[in-house]
Amino acid sequence: MSDLIWFIVIGVLLAFLGIVFIMLGWQIWKKQRMDLIISYHSDKVREENKQAYCTLSGSGILIMGIGFLLSGIIAVFVRSFQTFVPMMIGLVFGIALLVLAILKFNH
Repeated sequence: MSDLIWFIVIGVLLAFLGIVFIMLGWQIWKKQRMDLIISYHSDKVREENKQAYCTLSGSGILIMGIGFLLSGIIAVFVRSFQTFVPMMIGLVFGIALLVLAILKFNH
């Protein structure tokens, strides 16, 4: 297949994955859905810290989703491997927020 088709397929898949991550992050952040987080990490969080933990974790997942969505949209229109830069930036910042939430509230 040509590069055009591959970039369109990759772009659609990344955009879909980004939408899923954005929906999960929004549910965790705004709706305080701790059941969407791995139980190993959420069981050790104290009751008074659950809102802050959900805010940090949800915003980290939301940032990753935005990075995936932007990369997917850009990959459809621009045929360059530099389209994956937003995805990598989103992953780095999102994972950093998740690690910060685990280290800060998981006792």
